[in-house]
Amino acid sequence: MSHPSRSPATPAANPAQPAIEYYPMPSFPLLAVADLAASSDWYQEALGFEHVFTMPGPGGAPGLVHLRWRKYADLLMRAEPRATEKTAEKKGVGIALNFACNESVEALNALAGRARAAGARFVQEPGDRPWNARDFTVADPDGFALTFSFGPLKRNLSMDDVAKSVRKP
Repeated sequence: MSHPSRSPATPAANPAQPAIEYYPMPSFPLLAVADLAASSDWYQEALGFEHVFTMPGPGGAPGLVHLRWRKYADLLMRAEPRATEKTAEKKGVGIALNFACNESVEALNALAGRARAAGARFVQEPGDRPWNARDFTVADPDGFALTFSFGPLKRNLSMDDVAKSVRKP
């Protein structure tokens, strides 16, 4: 992998960059991927995930990668032991991973631009949604859908106002 891991006790190589924080994770997805190195690189390059650590598997080859989008938005990936046609055709079906991009609409749009420049496949283009948010969805190399969203767009709307606006008569 092109993104080496750091030991928890080792400070960041760049003193201006803070050391990675380690904490108990309240919840996290664990994805089985066909190519661990390629998937890890894709998440980091296309979407800006931070590499937390890589754990060796049997024989010393990477077996698990821990990435982080934001604090408490961690993602783990493991090498799929045996990819078969049956598992490959069902990758990502029924699973959606959602990440809040709370900085600004501009930050969300910049992330979409970064993903597009890296060749990401858009499942849903960036757009404003009836639920008072702007979002987009991309598929990772294994077909898992990742939605990045910003909201609320109109801070003065209550959830009741949003619900009323999306109800069909």
